[in-house]
Amino acid sequence: MNPEMYDAHDRLEDRHWWFEGRRRVIREVLQRHLLPRANRRLLDVGCGTGGMFPMLGQFGEVDGAEASPDALERARRKFPRRRIESCSLPGQLPEGTWDVVTAFDVIEHLDDPIASLRTMRSRLPFDGQVVVTVPAFQFLWSKHDELNHHRRRYSRLDLVSQLSTAGLRVTFCSYFNTLLFPAVAGARLLERFMPSRFGQSESDLEETPGPVNRALTTLFGSERLAVGRTQLPFGVSLIAVAQHG
Repeated sequence: MNPEMYDAHDRLEDRHWWFEGRRRVIREVLQRHLLPRANRRLLDVGCGTGGMFPMLGQFGEVDGAEASPDALERARRKFPRRRIESCSLPGQLPEGTWDVVTAFDVIEHLDDPIASLRTMRSRLPFDGQVVVTVPAFQFLWSKHDELNHHRRRYSRLDLVSQLSTAGLRVTFCSYFNTLLFPAVAGARLLERFMPSRFGQSESDLEETPGPVNRALTTLFGSERLAVGRTQLPFGVSLIAVAQHG
């Protein structure tokens, strides 16, 4: 990502509706789909500035891996007691074994996502799990994807295929951010066909007024009541849980 995007993440990830709504959905999926395990260890790949650490810490001991030196420094400063190491996918991850490897909005950045997923699998024991999220549907491509250095957006079939090709058995996969999908899809299409009306917005991640932020957090976060129990048919994002073995 551009350095400016890490600034935005660092400023907003504790309170912005998109981050908080996503955390609520992911937390519910983890509660329902992680295998029971004592002393669970997790590795958050592409951990950025560490915004997911507090939530993931509810499920076990969390380590991090990050490619950006800027984000790595920020994460280490915020969480000095955690093991947070540099990585460079597809080949380089910290040495060790973890029960769960997470990659939240990571593999869409990578030139070789399948090889990267294989490297993540290599850090798992038999029956260890990978949890990934990705942006959904190529027709939603926007300036935001370009600023974030995305290579692609995914369909459910694309994500399941890549995980399976990497030697992982998909046990759950669903779209999410479904309630806001019509508004996002409409905005993306208008942006594409009427660019002069939308200007040159830097990113979707901008400060949101308090009441609007709270309302959107509640709306997005309410999807936790469905995601994990069922597979939603469409959404702005995808989440998958896959198992080694």
